[in-house]
Amino acid sequence: MTLQLLRDWPPGYGGVERVAHELAVHGHQQGLRATAFSLAGPPGGDRADPLPVPYRRVPLPRLVLGRLLLPLPSRSLWQLLSSPQPLHAHLPCPGVLLLLLLARLLRPRRQLSVHWHAFLQVEPTPAGLLIGLYQHLALAVVKRLPRVITTSPVLEAELVRCGCRPAQLRVLPCCLDAALEAAALALPFRPAAPAETLQVLFIGRLDSYKRVDWLLAALNCLQTPWRLDVVGDGTRRHQLEQLAQGQPVRFWGRLDEAAKVDRLAAAQLLVLPADRCNEAFGIVQLEAMAAGITSLAFRLPRSGMAWVSQLPGLSWSGDPADLAAVLQRLAAEPTWRAGLGRQARDRYLQLFARQRWQRQLEGLHL
Repeated sequence: MTLQLLRDWPPGYGGVERVAHELAVHGHQQGLRATAFSLAGPPGGDRADPLPVPYRRVPLPRLVLGRLLLPLPSRSLWQLLSSPQPLHAHLPCPGVLLLLLLARLLRPRRQLSVHWHAFLQVEPTPAGLLIGLYQHLALAVVKRLPRVITTSPVLEAELVRCGCRPAQLRVLPCCLDAALEAAALALPFRPAAPAETLQVLFIGRLDSYKRVDWLLAALNCLQTPWRLDVVGDGTRRHQLEQLAQGQPVRFWGRLDEAAKVDRLAAAQLLVLPADRCNEAFGIVQLEAMAAGITSLAFRLPRSGMAWVSQLPGLSWSGDPADLAAVLQRLAAEPTWRAGLGRQARDRYLQLFARQRWQRQLEGLHL
């Protein structure tokens, strides 16, 4: 695989950008001239890339309509569409879907494949109707492609339910950057001795469907002391800071990889409180599991995030209403919590380790 197409600029901080980044890094390591085209250009200011980038990145000129990015005619767009090279497109994104269709029209025999990262939540609103229309069109397109990659068995089963053929689907879970994986795996397991304070960690964008407010409400129900570290930034940060005033919460903002590992080392568990299927995997859960701590995620239809972090020793409903109860048990039973941390790392090594991911990727022949 040499050409990729996605919405945002890799490597970024979101799951789609990180997956595209790791695919490009692997291609570069195999001696291929990997290139990633994106509808969003590099972030402004002096912000450095969070990870080393050995591959070529090309921003496509675009029309910005709120969150919608539509490609504009340009030399780089023509280069992308007219190339005979295989093209791997990352969905969801209406602009990417449009370019995928144009690529098929211009070169009907070109090898095209899709990474289906998530089903989008469809709400009963005008915007939700447009999202539903996009998703209907996207499913109609991917059904006709020979190869569709998705990130979990949960999404694979949902794509089959929506009409995709099992033979065209492959599951390739997300993976961690090699250096981050090594740093997380090097962290010692947390002791089973009782701790005075339950150290909880959240990592992610502070936007509408990352319900840090629900996490705060659950933590405030605990009968034992707790502390919450919030790593990440976003439009809801100020609102959440106001909500957390006077509570044992620290907002760290966006951290580099080394500082993030420090927060993982200090934590006893991670919580991913996303309330929509837009969060379909949660790469931050891999970071926690590699670091030897439990991750909690809600069990939602059309989302694989609960599958990622499920453990044989942890049976909870995944219902937001039960979050406070499982947090209380984790706080009160340090031996059980420490055992779950070992199970989390074992699951990471068995299913998500980078070497395993590389073997799976090579078998896909993208």
